[in-house]
Amino acid sequence: MKILQIVKTNEGANWAFTQAQWLFNNGVDIITVLPSINGGMAEKYKREGMDIVQGDFSLPITKPWEIFGRVREINNLVKEFKPDIIHCHFVTNIMMVRLALRNSNIPRVFQVPGPLHLESKFFRKAEIMLANDIDYWAGACKKTCEMYLESGIHQSKIYLAYYGGYGGKTVDEYQDSENKLHIEYDIPEDKILVGMVSYFYKPKTHLLQRRGLKGHEDFIDAIALAREKNPSIIGVIIGDSWGNAQRYVEKVKNYAEKNCKGGVLFTGFRKDLKDIYKELDVVIHPSHSENLGGAAESLAAGVPTVTTNVGGFPDIVLNGETGYTVKPKCPTEIAEAIVKLIDNPELAIHMANSGRREIRKLLSIENTANNILSIYKEISVSNEQYLFKRG
Repeated sequence: MKILQIVKTNEGANWAFTQAQWLFNNGVDIITVLPSINGGMAEKYKREGMDIVQGDFSLPITKPWEIFGRVREINNLVKEFKPDIIHCHFVTNIMMVRLALRNSNIPRVFQVPGPLHLESKFFRKAEIMLANDIDYWAGACKKTCEMYLESGIHQSKIYLAYYGGYGGKTVDEYQDSENKLHIEYDIPEDKILVGMVSYFYKPKTHLLQRRGLKGHEDFIDAIALAREKNPSIIGVIIGDSWGNAQRYVEKVKNYAEKNCKGGVLFTGFRKDLKDIYKELDVVIHPSHSENLGGAAESLAAGVPTVTTNVGGFPDIVLNGETGYTVKPKCPTEIAEAIVKLIDNPELAIHMANSGRREIRKLLSIENTANNILSIYKEISVSNEQYLFKRG
């Protein structure tokens, strides 16, 4: 089986690589299209011996005149490699491919990384409008699948397909705390570290966002409220800007200084997450929209976890069982959950361990990628039947 995988970025989407790696090692011929074939994720594909092709096949919304050139490139690539299935991971990629291959019989699967674009009526309709009888959707959380069903897509066209990588043996890679953060930042041992691990995504004005998608401001507000009940709490924000969001990072830092002075530490991007994650006493994921997000990692590390009840978070954070879920954009509820976990350490550890066991099983790459392989096979059979009926 030959799969043409299209990825819009060379700087991220490790989850797409991890899945492709397993499929490649299990006999699937994967050709990956990346915006650049040098540096970044391209080097990982090369080291595995996987074929990569340079091409930016995202929908050029701000440069519509480029559409015609990309249509030609996509058609030439399909003629050259003759894939059995085209697999896209990003909405602008699948929309561009659908435009380019309107008359093609090659089935396309859109593995939807999160429900964000579906939360806008305009973008949801635009994406679905371009689909036809050979399109399939693999939602990476239950919420995404539900939203396609509600939009009128037939059940036979929709699959649930989590991205893997945090489960299986990966959960054993998180090291017990050696107080690296305490030592590095001269934090007294009696302080309680409540963390948030995320890139900074600046607000998208076209979606009427006033705060960042990941909820950094909500986290800061929650830490300020929690410190009123327990001054030993220190908020720790780990991560840096995504893309051109550096000005937004500085804005968030100023917000913390104004609203939670001395209570929030910013570490920037770190490469040693598996060494420091378990040093955090509690981890918060206050996203306004999300797939499984960073909750998969905090649960894999066995750290007590609080998330908003959006997107795919409830798939793995079962309220009161593997962590707590709260309303989005509600710092008061986040603060209450933080204090509850700190005041009940045995319960917090029990829930964290339950979450770790669930993630080990659910998100092992063997399970998730083998599921994708099964989806490929089902789509191939369905497409053959469809073409036979058409004559």
